[in-house]
Amino acid sequence: MSEVLEQLARVLGERAKRDEPLAPYTSMRVGGPADLLVACRTADEVVRTARQAQAHGVPWLVLGSGCNVLVADAGVRGLVILNRAEQVRLADDGTVWAETGAQMAALSRQAVERGLGGLEWAAGLPGTVGGAVVGNAGAFGGDVATNLVSAQVLPRDGAAAERPGAWFDFVYRGSRIKALPTHERPVVLAATFQLRPGDPQALRAQAAEIVTWRRTRHPSGATMGSTFKNAPDAHAGRVIEGAGLKGYRIGGVKVSEQHANFFVNTGEATAADVLALMRHVQDIVERQFGIRLEPEVELVGAWGLPNEK
Repeated sequence: MSEVLEQLARVLGERAKRDEPLAPYTSMRVGGPADLLVACRTADEVVRTARQAQAHGVPWLVLGSGCNVLVADAGVRGLVILNRAEQVRLADDGTVWAETGAQMAALSRQAVERGLGGLEWAAGLPGTVGGAVVGNAGAFGGDVATNLVSAQVLPRDGAAAERPGAWFDFVYRGSRIKALPTHERPVVLAATFQLRPGDPQALRAQAAEIVTWRRTRHPSGATMGSTFKNAPDAHAGRVIEGAGLKGYRIGGVKVSEQHANFFVNTGEATAADVLALMRHVQDIVERQFGIRLEPEVELVGAWGLPNEK
C-alpha cells in the first residue's frame, strides 16, 4: 500500500498531506491520522480526487465537518477527502441548490434572509449538507426528506447522476446511502431543495428561537452531536438521564450534565474512551429499561474490524 500511496500522493501534488491527524477535522476532536488527506473546494474536485484514488486502488473516504462520526485512534487507511465545496445558489422560485460541503446552519440562514421557509429547523445545526442528506437530519418537526427535490450522486464506479428525493428511501435519521457499508457508499455532491415563500421577519424570529433553544440546552465544546437515535417510544437523552448517567465519565469523555445524549471531550479523550462510554451507556440503559439504544454516530477508520471504508 505504501508504494501506491506514494504514487497517488505525487499525482495529487502538494495539496496532499501525509499522516495527517484527523482529530482537528472532527467535532469530537479525537481520531488518528489519515494516510493521505486532501481538501477539495469544488464538487468537481471531489470527483476528480476520488477517481484518482480509485485508479490507484487506494480506498477513500469523504469527510465533511466531522459531526456524527467517531474516527478510530488508529486513524484511517487510504485517502480522506475533505469536502470543502460550499457553493450555494438561491432562486426566486424557492429552489435552493447547494454543494454538500456547505454548512446546513449557513444554508438555513441564507434561506431565511431571502424569505424562504422550510429549513428553519436547521438554524444553528452543526454539520454539512452532505451529512444532513445521508443521515436525513431533522429537528423541530422538519427534516431533509421534506424539502429535498433531488441530489447529485457519485457512485463508487460510474458517472455522477441526479437522483430524485424518493430514490434515497429516507427513514428516521437514515437513507439508502447510510444503510450501506461506508466503503460502498456513493458520495452526495450537491442537493436541491424546494422551499416556500414566507415572511422574512417571522422566519428570522423562528430561526432565532431555535438557535436559542440549542444554545441553552446543548453543551458547548467538543461533542459529536446526538450520540444515539431516539427509540420509537423513548427519547434517548431522557432514558440516559433516567439511568443516572449524567456526568458519567470514562477517561477523557463524559456524558453531558446539560443533555445526556451528548458526550463531551473534556480535553484528553481518545476514540477508545468514547466508544467505551457509548457501550457502557447502551448496556446500563438496556439493563434498566429494556431499550437498546442505536448509535446515531458512525465508526470510521481502523477499529480492528473489517475495512470500514
